[in-house]
Amino acid sequence: MKRAHAAIGLAVMGIALVGCTPAAEAPEVTWQSGPPSGEWESDPWVEAVRASDLALNTALVTRDYTSEELRSTTSSSAIKAFSSAQTSAAKGNRHFTSPGPTPMIPLDVEETDGEAIVRMCQAQDWVLTADKPTAPTALQGQVAEFRVVMRDGGERRSEGAALKLEECDLDGVSIGLFDPQPDPSETYSPDDVKEPS
Repeated sequence: MKRAHAAIGLAVMGIALVGCTPAAEAPEVTWQSGPPSGEWESDPWVEAVRASDLALNTALVTRDYTSEELRSTTSSSAIKAFSSAQTSAAKGNRHFTSPGPTPMIPLDVEETDGEAIVRMCQAQDWVLTADKPTAPTALQGQVAEFRVVMRDGGERRSEGAALKLEECDLDGVSIGLFDPQPDPSETYSPDDVKEPS
């Protein structure tokens, strides 16, 4: 099945490249009205999706796709898709970052032998740019299906999301923001993105 790796909006406006900058340090997450809660939040498959999403958004901010947190929660193909997207955008003088973990509400978990499809209602366009420097407040939800595979030893890794042409309701979604917030006007070169080996 063809899967579109979601969560980064690449249709961003270009800004002038003014030089290389070091990657930011991994930020903390501050939850605006408390962390996600609900019937699905203790499900290990949902926890795996959230852990991968946080690791990917942190990598987007730090421009470092080699962390152990990322490798242990996310498939190598999904990591490569995200890092390549950020590198390619930088080559075109387009720069973007993330305000925090993607706002999501679990909808369903369909578990089979050693893997699961986790359906989430997730926020669209959850990205910061120089032209859009603050986290969106009017969130539009779209259904995304995450395939999560259990590895030997019980480790669960997300293989990315397939977006569906289906809107959904994010009413009551928990919003977590990185603290400190990344500077969306910061520019960087493709060489500043530390891709996995």
